[in-house]
Amino acid sequence: MRLLWLVLGLGLGGLVVGASQPVTPTSALPRLVVEAGEVDRVDAWVQVQLPSQVRGADLQLRREDADEVVPLQIGPYREAWAVLPRLRAGTTTVFRIEPALRPALTDRVSATRDVSQVRVTIEGRPAFTYIGEPRPLPPGVDQVFTRGGYLHPVMTPGGRRVTEDYPPNHRHHHGIWAAWTRTSVDGRAPDFWNMGDRTGTVEFERLSRTWSGPLTAGFDTRHRYMDLSAPTPTTVLLEDWRVVAYAWPAGDRPWHVFDLETTQALTGNSPLDLPPYRYGGVGMRGRHLWDGADGVAVLTSTGRTRTTGHGTRATWMAMTGLIDGQRAGIAMLSHPDNVHSPQPVRIHPTEPFLNFAPQQAGAFRLRPGEPFRQRYRFVVFDGAPDATRLDAIWQAWATPVRARVE
Repeated sequence: MRLLWLVLGLGLGGLVVGASQPVTPTSALPRLVVEAGEVDRVDAWVQVQLPSQVRGADLQLRREDADEVVPLQIGPYREAWAVLPRLRAGTTTVFRIEPALRPALTDRVSATRDVSQVRVTIEGRPAFTYIGEPRPLPPGVDQVFTRGGYLHPVMTPGGRRVTEDYPPNHRHHHGIWAAWTRTSVDGRAPDFWNMGDRTGTVEFERLSRTWSGPLTAGFDTRHRYMDLSAPTPTTVLLEDWRVVAYAWPAGDRPWHVFDLETTQALTGNSPLDLPPYRYGGVGMRGRHLWDGADGVAVLTSTGRTRTTGHGTRATWMAMTGLIDGQRAGIAMLSHPDNVHSPQPVRIHPTEPFLNFAPQQAGAFRLRPGEPFRQRYRFVVFDGAPDATRLDAIWQAWATPVRARVE
């Protein structure tokens, strides 16, 4: 499988394309020009930002050199997604953006909001849930560990849960979540990860939008990084999440695929320093039943394992374990634009915990007025990890085709 991620700013003058508008002459329709690059592309994902002049809820791409029509999904902010079936290496393909003559396609990916929670399904199967406002704590857990703003449970296409929440040996672990550990700001050292130290925490602020569609579903949300070591609790960072799930071409083995992009912005005038440390950032916690030195198998993009991989750099890492006698797992991919890429990995020796930890590669600083972004992709599957397929997904994500609108 090949993946493609494009964000384009378009300027199309006064052209208007919409199903409710008079048909525009073909020669006047905006064109999407796609260059495949040096490799063949199969099932290539494209995202474009439609300009305000291009209106209408039902649009499609029509290939100029073949009798081929590709559906477009239009998002709430006029994003448009499409999957291009095949592009040959070294070729340029031109598509016209035009009104779709068929009714809108059925939603294959759905994000259903319930107050501050979002349940995402792919092809009708539960994929994952976003927890906004904190849920009731498990019995006996101290209130200091109260936490919202994370993904759990994460499910395989076969219905097996691969994440854990509030595990007994690390109450501050929550499925897929984000926090910084070793920090420095204004002479203080809040720890937003280890909440039991009572110096920092991360709070849910708001869920701003959700969407569903035939190709993607997702949501935007915001969190606050609270410095509890200050004279009064102080918001240090605002963190925006964008989560996008895909109706991934299944082939002979369906996988759930979704992206997490985090954007952090300082609220004050002081920088936040992140000195070297072995973990911190975006982490994922596997099932508690996978605890123990032999409870989970780990594989990285360089072929490293649980015993040899910690501290090495990788483009992806995967962990798998047994659930009701069947193997299941989750892989985390790191985008090459992330800081200190390829990022080092944190692999816990006895617990099912993995984390791309950029601080292992050296200190860095978050500065006022400079948004800090990181992008990760998650692939959830039944069975063992397919290294060849994970390599292909990462390569296509990391080296997208070139495209422009004329």
